Amino acid sequence: MDYQEARGILGRLPSLEVKPGLERTLRLLDALGHPERSFPSVHVAGTNGKGSVTAMLASVLEEAGYRVGRYTSPEVEDFRDRIAVDGRWITEAEFAGCVERLRPALEQASDPPTLFETLTAIAFDHFASNEVEIAVVEVGLGGRYDATNVVHPILSILTNVGLDHLAILGRTIERIAWEKAGIAKAGVPLLAGPLVAEAERVVRAECAAAGTPLVQPEDVRVERVSFDWERATYRVWGEDLPAEVGLPLLGERQRENLALVLSAIGLLRARGFPTGRDAIAGGLERVSWPGRFEVVRRSPTIVLDGAHNRPAAEALAEDVERYVPDQKRRHLLLGILADKEVEAIARALVPLFSAVTVTQSRSPRALPADRLASVVSSFRDGVASSQSVEEGLASSSACLRPADVLFVTGSLTVVQEARASLTEARCRL
Repeated sequence: MDYQEARGILGRLPSLEVKPGLERTLRLLDALGHPERSFPSVHVAGTNGKGSVTAMLASVLEEAGYRVGRYTSPEVEDFRDRIAVDGRWITEAEFAGCVERLRPALEQASDPPTLFETLTAIAFDHFASNEVEIAVVEVGLGGRYDATNVVHPILSILTNVGLDHLAILGRTIERIAWEKAGIAKAGVPLLAGPLVAEAERVVRAECAAAGTPLVQPEDVRVERVSFDWERATYRVWGEDLPAEVGLPLLGERQRENLALVLSAIGLLRARGFPTGRDAIAGGLERVSWPGRFEVVRRSPTIVLDGAHNRPAAEALAEDVERYVPDQKRRHLLLGILADKEVEAIARALVPLFSAVTVTQSRSPRALPADRLASVVSSFRDGVASSQSVEEGLASSSACLRPADVLFVTGSLTVVQEARASLTEARCRL
């Protein structure tokens, strides 16, 4: 089987449907000999920031000399970028080989697994085959019934809890917190970032019921002391940590993510993964997380940010005002998925910009540009509309002056398509 044939097989699996439960994932893993049992892991959940925390922690552990698996979603650069060992994507041959081993289980299943469940099994098989010493695994959706919740972690992390995926996870903070706190395991610390009161009550109750120690990063403090378009510099207070670190992830909300990562390092040290100060500083200095306040062009500047829900849009709004004080220099290309809080995202972002273009990605979940334009028009006049991301990039870039900044955001599907147009594809073999 070659890679294209493997992709064809996966292309027949449900990709938009969410099927709660772990039984399909466990059947796939059983067919592979349960590779998830062969390595310890860090399991990362949260409404926002979980991908950044995963990327930072994996980079630090790699810098410390460990063989590290990293599983994230969705892809941004390439379909294979979700699954990496020491920063190198799974090769096409390795991917096809795993699909070949899974083929009987996929074809004989009376209840077919989803694409995400299958990719999760492929990731764990790849990590086991490459004998990783530790894996950092990002939850796909929620936590309790997410396909990744079959791992055997030595540390769990919950970045935050906010309103997102309301139709699937529930329409209250309490219900969403219950879903995300489902990653808690008996005797395994759960490190939690800042939680609103309603979420914290639920998380504490779930941890107590599971016999899970709940830890918060009280012994670590970070403060951003400078930033530009290339990196932010943070002063750090904490035991056996570097006094200062540089981070190429630019958003202000990365401060909370950084505090979680530094706290996680302390907890992992106690579990047999010592990490020195130089490895911490070096790993953070070289971390890459595409599509999250990523500067892909300068003069004029183009920033890609997958702000796909209200909390993320509000965080981006703060950074827009911080990085570009002059509103006349701010331009926006916005595309949003139909199942998101469209009005809330638009309200947070649109009034900040001097020029706004709306668009739609090729995703079947994308809100049509004309419907998005109707929503956006409630917050400003003179909204331009484009029927594709490529068209939107061309039209919104045409009038940019060297000092202007174009922000492309609203959905990672928009960011994916914009990035493909703006950057040279890289293949990490």
